[in-house]
Amino acid sequence: MERVIHLKIIKLILYLCWSADSVLNQDLNNRHNSGTNPDSSYFFYQQPDYPKDCAEARDQCSTSTGSGVYIIKPDGYQEPFEVYCDNTLDSGGWTVIQRMKDGTIYFNRNWTEYKTGFGFLSQEFWLGNDKLSFLTNQDTYELCIDFTSVDGLSFYVTYNKFRISDEYSEYKLTSVGEYSGSEGNK
Repeated sequence: MERVIHLKIIKLILYLCWSADSVLNQDLNNRHNSGTNPDSSYFFYQQPDYPKDCAEARDQCSTSTGSGVYIIKPDGYQEPFEVYCDNTLDSGGWTVIQRMKDGTIYFNRNWTEYKTGFGFLSQEFWLGNDKLSFLTNQDTYELCIDFTSVDGLSFYVTYNKFRISDEYSEYKLTSVGEYSGSEGNK
């Protein structure tokens, strides 16, 4: 039975959408037009802007909109991190927060492992409660849970306002919103 949990969020692989060469060329053109010698040497540094979620990454990255591993940085989170973005479900922009397929990753873990996350983004994994808390508290997100039974039957459930608290509040589920889906159980 494959279980995949998607969270409506976006992410981006930075090098697909942001090029230091294009920024440098634009800066050199600006220097040339301003009367500054464009051949003079100078130190160039720019802090990259990471998308806050998978939806923003999809929108920022015009060169690649396929599903895969992208880099995001939610509002307030200290460092950017990798997530798996599913751009095949609906119109895309979903951040996958958990994937269980065949049992290759052991999910009976301790508090610290669930806080930081574990597994492999391209296979089975849990993204991490700390990352999930920052993601869900920066905006309003949907939670979609896709199930495939051992018989090959697929169904899903969606909640339109998914949010969890921070570690201080023990990552409590604070909101799920309204339910919809292909299965009758809520």
